[in-house]
Amino acid sequence: MTSRIFALAVLAIPMATACAATKRSPQTYRADTQRVLESRNAQIKACYDKQLASEEGAAAGGTITVRFVVEKKTGAFTKATVDPSASSAPEPLVVCVLEALNGLKLEPPDASEGQATFRYELRPATAAM
Repeated sequence: MTSRIFALAVLAIPMATACAATKRSPQTYRADTQRVLESRNAQIKACYDKQLASEEGAAAGGTITVRFVVEKKTGAFTKATVDPSASSAPEPLVVCVLEALNGLKLEPPDASEGQATFRYELRPATAAM
């Protein structure tokens, strides 16, 4: 069975400045952050496929809303947490997705810290007609 991963990103960037770092516009910061997150789509799909194959596979779909910080000095994605009020996926899938996001980094780092919310919608792909 194939699956689809839909993701929406919202990124708030304070207007801080620093001397030796890249200064992205909010749109570029959002796009660059999304590109880094998309580098883990195969791992997230593997999480979803694993959940589908489990005994609870029928309940594999849902949303996972992740909040995290992009550190300005290192570009590291830190403090990743799931917003339970905006997430509906089963716990094993949530844990797997959080693990898949470990170690992400925005290169080069930006002069501003980013506070981001990213929403994954995981569900089976619809059959083409």
